[in-house]
Order: sequence, then C-alpha cells, then structure tokens
Amino acid sequence: MIAIHGAMLATETDFHGPAAYLALCEVAGLQPTAEGYGFLLALDGDGEPYTAVLWDVEYVRLLLTAWEGGKARDMVVPAEKVVGHIREWPWMWVGVAAWPAEI
Repeated sequence: MIAIHGAMLATETDFHGPAAYLALCEVAGLQPTAEGYGFLLALDGDGEPYTAVLWDVEYVRLLLTAWEGGKARDMVVPAEKVVGHIREWPWMWVGVAAWPAEI
C-alpha cells in the first residue's frame, strides 16, 4: 500500500497544455504518451518523498475524487498500475522549469 500525500494528472489537457506536458515528461525522464500519466506523491519508509508514476490516468482521476472526500489516503494501489518511481515530488525535480509559474 502507498501512503498517498497527494496526486496529480500529467496529461496534455490536465497539465497546462501540450508544451508544459512535454516539458514535464522530459524533466521526469518519461516517454510522452497520448494518455499521459498519473502521479502519486508519497513518502518512503525513511520519510523521503517520491513520486509513483501510474499509466492509468483514469484511476488517478478517481483517486483525486476520493481525495476530495477524504478517502484516498488509505486506498490500496495495485502494483500493476505503477510503471515506475521517481525520487522526490514533481516541483522538487532538477530542471523543474516545466512547472507552470502560476502553480
């Protein structure tokens, strides 16, 4: 189980347009896809932040809805939905110029 501290959608339409999405993928070392990605912001056993990258954007969209209702923190995330992990959270990544200024 992942202790979720936050979630975000990394898609062309959910992340400030195609250019910002492509820049975010470059910073994250991800291959851009038409579907995009979902990010779960979590802490490891030592309390260090990391980002779990999910291929299932709609699943993360559901988690965000549950989050608003206060239920996402204890949800089990199936391992087959996770395609990788990135150290730290998106706004902490080196080269975070992809992050839109208004956030």
